[in-house]
Amino acid sequence: MFAERILCTKGIYSIARKALMSIDLETCRLVIFDLDGTLVNTFDDIAAAVNHTLDEWALPHHEVYDITQHVGNGVRVLLDWALNHANGCKPGWADDLIIEKAVRLWREYYLEHPVDFSRAYPNIPEVLARLREKGIAIALLSNKLQEIVERILETLNIRQYFKYVIGENTNIARKPAPDGIIYIMNQMGAAPHETWMVGDSMPDIQAAKGAGCRLCAVSWGSASREELKKMGAERIADSPMDLITP
Repeated sequence: MFAERILCTKGIYSIARKALMSIDLETCRLVIFDLDGTLVNTFDDIAAAVNHTLDEWALPHHEVYDITQHVGNGVRVLLDWALNHANGCKPGWADDLIIEKAVRLWREYYLEHPVDFSRAYPNIPEVLARLREKGIAIALLSNKLQEIVERILETLNIRQYFKYVIGENTNIARKPAPDGIIYIMNQMGAAPHETWMVGDSMPDIQAAKGAGCRLCAVSWGSASREELKKMGAERIADSPMDLITP
């Protein structure tokens, strides 16, 4: 009997833990996804654009992993870090004019090479299709340039799943501001408790909390499960299928 109780307790714990990895599909009307590190592994292309930009000043390249840790707050923040933390450089040497030039160079290169290496994470198309089948609206909110977001989605053949796609060059404040989530909820007529934000980084978590909606963080992008917990995420999916598996 004691062994049976242990097994039962373990089973209940397993079910409860699984529930903390998925979206509540019964009450959900709207899911808003982040792009980089959530739907699509874009990090190799982002890193290639960063390192190409550093070549303008003959600076040493950064490792892809290190660049990944600084994705999510927009390209200007990323390049500020890349320039001022290049090996052998004194932090702060790159002023606003240099950073602005770097942003232009980065955009020129990335617009030509947005999907050289980028791929949707495994089972992402299936997850999007399942949500659509259940009548759940799907949107995307990214700090990446709108034009690049659209090209990535079209190239990877997943654009058709999204009712709204909001990128950096719209008139909506970027994450971590909650404005994008609030705008999409208003457009879709979805209440905060019916809306889920799915993302892999602090800006996603902060935006969701600011908008008062529900959040499911993902551990296959720029942050580990432990790091996401420290950021304040309570519900964390470890694979795309976890999002829709009760």
